[in-house]
Formats: sequence, C-alpha cells, structure tokens
Amino acid sequence: MNHLIRLLPEAIANQIAAGEVVQRPASVVKELLENSIDAGATEISLLVKEGGKTFIQVIDNGMGMSETDARMSFERHATSKIRQFDDMLSLRTFGFRGEALASISAVAQVEMKTRQPSSEVGTVLRIDGSEWKGQELAAADIGTSITVKNLFFNVPARRNFLKSNQVELSHISEELNRVALAWPEVGFSFYQAGVLIQKLSPGKLAHRIAALFGDNYREKIVAISEETDFMKVTGYIGKPEMARKSRGEQYFFANRRFIKNAYLNHAVMTAFEGLLPQTSFPFYALNLEIDPEKIDINVHPTKTEIKFENERFVYSVIQAAVRKALHKTLAVPALDFEPPSPWLSAISPSPKSFETSSDPERSWIPNRQEPASSKPNLDNWNKLFGESKTTVSSRIDRFELENSDSEAQVLPESSRPTEKIDIPEKQGPFNLHGRYLLAQVKSGFMVIHLQRAWERIGYERYLLQMEQKSSASQQLLFPQSIQLPPQDFSLIQEMDVEIRALGIDWEPFGGNAILLRGLPPDAVNQDPVQLFQQFLEQYKWNQSHLQITKSHSVARALAKRNAQQQQFHHWKESELNDLVHQLFACKVPQYAPDQQVVLKVISLEEVAGWLG
Repeated sequence: MNHLIRLLPEAIANQIAAGEVVQRPASVVKELLENSIDAGATEISLLVKEGGKTFIQVIDNGMGMSETDARMSFERHATSKIRQFDDMLSLRTFGFRGEALASISAVAQVEMKTRQPSSEVGTVLRIDGSEWKGQELAAADIGTSITVKNLFFNVPARRNFLKSNQVELSHISEELNRVALAWPEVGFSFYQAGVLIQKLSPGKLAHRIAALFGDNYREKIVAISEETDFMKVTGYIGKPEMARKSRGEQYFFANRRFIKNAYLNHAVMTAFEGLLPQTSFPFYALNLEIDPEKIDINVHPTKTEIKFENERFVYSVIQAAVRKALHKTLAVPALDFEPPSPWLSAISPSPKSFETSSDPERSWIPNRQEPASSKPNLDNWNKLFGESKTTVSSRIDRFELENSDSEAQVLPESSRPTEKIDIPEKQGPFNLHGRYLLAQVKSGFMVIHLQRAWERIGYERYLLQMEQKSSASQQLLFPQSIQLPPQDFSLIQEMDVEIRALGIDWEPFGGNAILLRGLPPDAVNQDPVQLFQQFLEQYKWNQSHLQITKSHSVARALAKRNAQQQQFHHWKESELNDLVHQLFACKVPQYAPDQQVVLKVISLEEVAGWLG
C-alpha cells in the first residue's frame, strides 16, 4: 500500500514559514531590528544595498550570544522567551516565536557574527538556503552582526514580485521609522550603498519625531498622556493644520509593538471630527501600555495585528485622550458661557450645542434667556447679519458641490460623450469671489470653476511636457533647501525624470535633504517649499488610492496642488481671458482630472424660470 502523507523536509518547511514571515526586504529588516532591541542594544546600524535585495546588515551593541545559542537561534521555534504556555500571556518582547532567523536563512545567504561581553572571542556561522555552511571562532565586537545576502535567491518566483529598488527602500525606511518611534532612547544609523542617509540620536520621543519627519513638526505636535486602571496612552498627535492627504504618518503601538487596527484609528479620526476635511488625515504616534494578559499578540505571523480583551474601552480612552489634547491647544473651541441673545437663538438655533459631549470639560450648558428688557446693540446686529451671510453662502456652496458631484461621472476620458459647448463671447468675464468665472454666451451665461479649470489646464500641459520630454523651468532667485524623510527622498529619486520634465529643478543636498532650484513657470508666485511638500503628499495619495500610471499621477498631483494655491481673486481680466482660451483648448474642458464638473452653461430660459 502506498502512503500519501509524509513529513515535509526541514528546508521546505522553513521556506513555507518564510512565505508568512519574509514577504520583502523590509520584513527582514523588521525582524532583525526587533531582535536587536530584545538584545538590549542602545546603538543599531542598518546597512542596505539595492533596496535590500542583495544586501542587508544589522549591527548592534547588545548582549550577544554564546557559540551554542548562535547555532540554536537558526532552528525553527527556538526561542529564549517561552518556557511554558503561561509565558505567552506575559510577553513584552518581540521575537518570541523563533521563526525569524530560520525563515530568513531558508530564502537567503546569512552570516552571523556575535560576541558576549564576557567572552574574548566571538563566533561566526554561515547558512545558505537552510544549508549549513559552517561555524568557527573569530574576532568580533560585543553584540551581534547579521548579514543577509541575495534574498529569495533560491525562490525566483518570489524575487520577481519585488518592486523597484526605490520602492523597497521606502518600505525599509518605514519599518525603521516604526521601531525608532517605539524606542526613542535607542540610536539608529541607516546606510544606503555605503552612504549615511539617516542618523537618529537617542533622546525623547518629540525629538525623534522631528528627526524623522522634519523640524517643522516641533511646533505642530501635541503631547498626550492619559492613564486609567486598565491602560495608559502616551505619545503625540499633530495639530489639525498639519494634516496630510495620506495615512502614512499614523502609528499605533501596544507595549511598544507596532500594530495595525482600523477600529482604534477610527477613535482618533472621530476625535478630530469637524476639524479636518474628509480627505485629510492627522499625524499621531501613540503607545498603549496595557497588561499583556489583556491582549493577544499571537494573531498573525508578523505580529502587527492583536486582539484586546476590552476593545470598546480602549477605543473610548483613546478618543477621550485625543479630544482632551486638542481642547488644550484650543483647536476644539470651548463653549461660550455667556448667555446667547434670545432673538439670535430664535432665528438660528444650534441643536449641536445641546448635545451631551463625552468630554467632561465640555458638559451641557442650559440655554438661559436674557430679560425681555435687554436690547441687542449694534455689534449684535453686525454679528447677526455676518453669520446669516456665512450660513447662506455655505448652503450655496454645499448645494453646488452636491450637484456637481452628481453630474460628474467617473468614466475614462475617452469614453465620455462629446458635448457641444458654446464658446464664451468677447464680453469680459466676471470674477465671482475669486472662485467662479461668469462669462456671457449666446444662450445665456457660463459658470466656470476657476480652480478646477486651472487644474485641468495644468494636467494636460504636464502630460504633454512629459510625453515630449521638454521642460520649462523658472529658476528661483533663492534656492530652497528641504529636509525630507528617507521614504520621500526615495520617491523623488524614483520620479526624477518626470518632475524634471515638468520644470521642477532639484539636486541632492546631503543626507535626505534636497535643494530646490526651479519650479514650473505657472507656479513661481507661490511658496516653493509649501508647494513641493504638498505635491509630494498628493502624489503619495494618488499612488495609494488610484490605479493610474506614474506619469499621470505626477501630473495630477502637481496640477491639483498648483491650482489649490492660486489666488484667483487677484487675477486681471486679461489673465482670466487667457484661462478661458486655454481651457477650451483642452481635450476634456468639461471635467477636472478627478471627474468633477468644471463648467456649466445656464440658459436665459432657466434664469427667467428662477425669476418667475
């Protein structure tokens, strides 16, 4: 009888485990950095080449290992953290499964060099694709150095799925950021192809945030510290004005372990409700100190997903802590304890002011009425009419936005029906509040959304420039230096050809800094640093939310941010006329790149109907 079921060879079992633990070079970096933290290291160096595909090395000054421990560390499920099952319930360290080194060595060529402080010599061992190559005594510094070469050399199919070097380097930088934020007291050095691109000195969390994301974060983050009998929340959140278009800078840690949890992220977002546009995301780096027995970290092999014993309570604590911090910065306005005027309450009641708030500092205040003899002064009248106009204006804006969204169909530009549009006559256009352009046509008048029109013009112009590889750049009188996070610097290098074709002239300025020398001619009147940073944010948002090519993503990002920064109320009549001509020279003048309506013709019959 033939037996069908048999045990897998050890090498194949390790490769299967590697499929869960080692997904890309950044996965290797994560495991090695966490092992160094567990070893008590205070200084860690990370060296990579070609996005980590061919070379990754992590050097630490931790406790090191003995000759026997070094050999055992590459066995599956060999760990120093667990002796019995109850140990699983009190874990505060990282590499407890004993899968990392065994999985890495199954799909790469690995060399470990380690020495304990009590030993005069260290040990060196080598493993290639789970095949033991040898172990010997050798001179070594105190601590451990692990070198990983030619990742997935024996699994070509996995290697083919890796992205470009810049993309993989960006993922590695993100893993380093996560560990560095969780352990600000540990120093880190990051080298790419032998060049130091990031140096993080030991210090406080606020200093670490500024070192990772830029000095401008120093004045734009708010500390959080909230403690209950069940848990403690510490860290920082960003002020509303520094919100970004992408979720990249959002970090949750549970006992200093990076985690992903959409439910807890919702708690932070609801705390910011009313302070941010729906398409913006705040910065936060929050650590939850909680009894390990109240959480389960053994949910996923990468240990980024955990379960809480009382997730609703954790949600409420985080939400309250963020709201309290925002309240202290005056981002959330305090209630006005002065009694409102009775006639103002009758005209424009605000139901939200009577809702019970979960924030104890914003408790419900009863509406007290003034005596009938009290008369509103002139300031009250001005306040009344000012608020009335604001309310009416906001309703008009909301009505226009809802109608334009309903008319915009998300269709490829080539499949949209061609509409016959009256070309505006020669009568000068009328600039309405710097937001809309009113132009007379034969059948009535046309309303043009200025920002969306300029975005459409810029988008098609940028695409043509990249296609023709013809750049026109306006050099800045004073070149601007910009310090970028490593992942943003990698993005700039990745799209260097595209942005130079658009007129963005830049050069490396040491480390992750760049020197911005020129901008597209249609953007020279703007703050170059602000425009460039917003362009990067929009590009990252496009890449994560839209299925479009890199060139289209670059063109859309620059066109959108450039249009948002234009001050149309200062434009002269000649400039507005030129905008109209450029718009109707576009392939699709009716729609912005994000499918929103750019223009609408209103006939005289419609106007007559409005007026009865």
